[in-house]
Amino acid sequence: MQKYGDRDSSSNPAPTATALLNKEREKLTFLKEKLEWQKKRIEELEGERDFLRSQLSSLTSMKLDLFHEHCFYFTLSEISSRSQSRRPGFKSRLWQHFFHLTFALFSFLVQTPNDIVQRYKSLLKTFPKTKTMTKAFQKHGLDRNTVVSTSSVGELAIAVPNVYQELLSNRPSGETVLAFAKRCEAAIQGSDEVKNKIESMKAAGTLLPIQRGKSV
Repeated sequence: MQKYGDRDSSSNPAPTATALLNKEREKLTFLKEKLEWQKKRIEELEGERDFLRSQLSSLTSMKLDLFHEHCFYFTLSEISSRSQSRRPGFKSRLWQHFFHLTFALFSFLVQTPNDIVQRYKSLLKTFPKTKTMTKAFQKHGLDRNTVVSTSSVGELAIAVPNVYQELLSNRPSGETVLAFAKRCEAAIQGSDEVKNKIESMKAAGTLLPIQRGKSV
């Protein structure tokens, strides 16, 4: 018969067993957090992959257009070399056109957020002339997804330049333009005042009428 005050040792695990159990629980929690981080990282990398693919697709298309233009102008030059070469400045203008197209090819891929802003402003000037975003993209040799995925950068820079400059000044070393665009999008979605201002500017035609979800 069990004496009064005695305790059943089987109901309470030994200190060593408890410590091991807690350690395993901590390890499991750590692995779960690591798995979640890896999932988010994979999503980010997939987004950057798709962004680069769209830029590569646009660049390939632009290369073909430039190649055709080069062929056209230099064939024209060859055919009419005798008559046209007598005109003052003809060859000079031809070479200027060649170098202009070549420069456009090499400067096509954006490297910095400010490049995105300049590209956005160029589209903003073109859009009223083309009347549609599709034609504006085509005129600049751009893929729609490329522009949409980074449009938050241009919107924030134009609508709220002080917020844009703050994000730019705090940009981590090595951050991709797509990651920066996501931070700009977060800044827009995180402020009703900024978001409403951007929507008003789109309605007024001072920003491109690009609609997208909350995530870029």
